[in-house]
Amino acid sequence: MYIRIAVTLTLLALVQPVAVSAQDSTKSPEAAAETRARLARKAAGLTVGPWDLRGIEPPSGVEVSTLPMFYGFMRKGLDARLALENGIGVWRREQTTPPTGGIGGTPGEQVQSWVVAQTTAIRFFPFTDAGARFEPWLLGGAGVTLGIDDRETNGGGILGGSAGGTGVGIVPGFSLQGGLGAEWWFSESLALNVGGRYQWTRFLQDFGGERTYQGPAVEAGLTYKFRYR
Repeated sequence: MYIRIAVTLTLLALVQPVAVSAQDSTKSPEAAAETRARLARKAAGLTVGPWDLRGIEPPSGVEVSTLPMFYGFMRKGLDARLALENGIGVWRREQTTPPTGGIGGTPGEQVQSWVVAQTTAIRFFPFTDAGARFEPWLLGGAGVTLGIDDRETNGGGILGGSAGGTGVGIVPGFSLQGGLGAEWWFSESLALNVGGRYQWTRFLQDFGGERTYQGPAVEAGLTYKFRYR
């Protein structure tokens, strides 16, 4: 009797793993396909290009210079055509007034305004699955933005207003962006990324003489695809 029970338990122990493995094998193709699609979209990149602000005119007598917008991102795949992207864009605008000499002259003034926009976006590849050489994309996202104001101004000056002041201030805000472009994969891991986006940024208070910064940006850079084999 005990031998019969022992044999029965042994057979059950052997049959159960086989059943479980058979059940897993029916699910594994779909799970493996999903994993491959997500990993195929996992990438990082850096682009750079000018941000053409609209509706902002500096005061008379103020010289303005800008740096291009630098945008870096990390991307992870959601499926074969969708990716979630976390990025940071950095842009600088500098306003200066030259000093005036003579009796009653004024020293020069300078205001550097840095816009640091952290965005979470969806990048959609409408025509291609992961692995295509040429991939058009659409992008839309939003996020928190910080304005960093570094100023050296004087009371009564053009940039300083009535009070003037020297120091660094931080102003919070938020940004919305949308764009389109394409990636051309010239190797298994590297792609040329070219596109354009429109960014609208609104600060909670005056920042660098304005509260709203908006306009199109043309960008170009490289995308690196992470490899797992």
